[in-house]
Amino acid sequence: MGLRLDLYPPPEVDGAPPVHLTPVDRLCVTFAGDRCRSGPLTIGQGTMYQWIVDERPYDEMISAPLPLPAGTTLADLVAVLGILITENETLRTTFRFDGTPAQHVADCGELWVEVYRDDGTATTDAALAEELFRRLRATEFDPATDLPVRVAVVAEGNVARVAAMVYHHLAVDLTGVALLSRRIATMLAGPGRRRVEPRRHQPLDQADAEHSPRGRRRAEATARYWTDVLMSMPQCNFPLPRSDQAAPGEPLAGWLWSRAAATALPHIVSRTSVNGPIAVLAALGAVLAARTGQPHCVIQALSNNRFETRLRDYVGILASDGLVSLEVTTPGFDELVRRAGTAVLKAGLCSPIDRLEKIRLLDAARHLRGTSYGRYCTFNYPGAAYEADLPATRELGDPAAAASAMSETSIVWLDWPHASEMLGFRLLQKDEGLHFGAIARDRRQIPPAEVELLLRGVERLLVGAATGDVPLNRVAEVTGVEPVVRGPQWRRVDRCLVELPEVRRLLQDAVRSPLARVFAVPSEGDGLRLEAYLPSGLVPGPREAHDACVALLPGRGTAMASHRYVICDGAPADLDDLTAWRGRPVLTAGDGR
Repeated sequence: MGLRLDLYPPPEVDGAPPVHLTPVDRLCVTFAGDRCRSGPLTIGQGTMYQWIVDERPYDEMISAPLPLPAGTTLADLVAVLGILITENETLRTTFRFDGTPAQHVADCGELWVEVYRDDGTATTDAALAEELFRRLRATEFDPATDLPVRVAVVAEGNVARVAAMVYHHLAVDLTGVALLSRRIATMLAGPGRRRVEPRRHQPLDQADAEHSPRGRRRAEATARYWTDVLMSMPQCNFPLPRSDQAAPGEPLAGWLWSRAAATALPHIVSRTSVNGPIAVLAALGAVLAARTGQPHCVIQALSNNRFETRLRDYVGILASDGLVSLEVTTPGFDELVRRAGTAVLKAGLCSPIDRLEKIRLLDAARHLRGTSYGRYCTFNYPGAAYEADLPATRELGDPAAAASAMSETSIVWLDWPHASEMLGFRLLQKDEGLHFGAIARDRRQIPPAEVELLLRGVERLLVGAATGDVPLNRVAEVTGVEPVVRGPQWRRVDRCLVELPEVRRLLQDAVRSPLARVFAVPSEGDGLRLEAYLPSGLVPGPREAHDACVALLPGRGTAMASHRYVICDGAPADLDDLTAWRGRPVLTAGDGR
């Protein structure tokens, strides 16, 4: 993708000379749509608003250069922007979040565009664009009063040299920005293409659809999908031993640039008929499974949910977390890629979920199962899952060229301002090389060496698959990714890898006593269950013990609540002796659910 989208903070350029611009004019862009109306928020808008509230001071704007053909005049720019805002109601929408949240679409109005003159300090057009972005992003949007789009331009006389746009994330997601940029390029290509197109599916229409009987049935199916995944997924997708560091470390990002992986992808896409980002996701799943020893991999992948025809050219917010549930149990990588394609489709169809309904489902699963859903591992890629990101007509070339290009691979390390997820992966663009990043929330818990191992492991698997299918039992050999070394206190319980000391610490913190103990005991099936033992006087009964554990679960990735709580008449002399606990008189016992 050649389009540069700054949803994530760009690297700082040390030593770059300052760019000085002089304001010379303001252009008035007028627009006139065909309706003025208020309505409820869409699921996507509500989800995005909550993301912005939760993630501050994380970014809530998307920057995109405005494509300008040579000779574009300021009049051309004004005409095209007027049509763009007229066609897309999301660009003339304001929001109310107090009381009953709502969106309001204005039928007409104005957008003012600042025009600057370059004072000769910028060495490149890219430097000019960066300065325009800086100015456009200098103040926050007020969703209640501001149009969710800003534009600025550097001009030479009446000719636009460089233009930049900034969108508020409540209005558009990455795919929406790409659609808008393509529409702008089409209209700037010639005056004959500057006609207001018939109204397409707009956010108000999407809100109506979500509240329709069909929309409610889809919401019910989505709730069932989330419940099934939440009740079967690992407690943590990247369980690591508890860090000995007393204080958490700062976030860290490693960005891998790989022409080798980009060269390999078309060969994998050709064999599997699955698009490139999904092949990368499958490789990530295989590498994570090899590293963690957990074959069931659930990754929160940003989904654009554009599976319906009317949503293919929808400009608005559809992006939301999709729970991609992937069993890394296929004989070969090709089949895993195809399985990942199906998993992404299911997750995408079931990713638009009302925020309050999601909270209800998460709370229910945490209470019933004793595990806490968290943003442990995420994957974000541009474009919708249905889109083929590599043209079918592209020449595949020599698959061996992928391995030859590995010597060019580089990794850039960046400090990162904020990370909500334990480990987040980003696939931002694929032009001459694949740009694949990993952001660790805590560089002490997940150090640079671990990040590099995972990034290079994904690259090596993709390169290995360029020449043919890779058996999954050879992933460690191909990638160099060996399983994490785990001590004797680790147990696999209900598809989760947990540390018994962490489970015990959770219980002791919950009941506020060092006397409580947890043991992993055989269950009725082939697995284990966690059995908690407490002396009397700490809690009234199993329900209170379980509720207290569940309340402390969030953020404890290698712990889970016990399946049974036994309250005894006093504690044995040896607190770590299960037989001694079982020899004590039992006052009450139960699962606490």
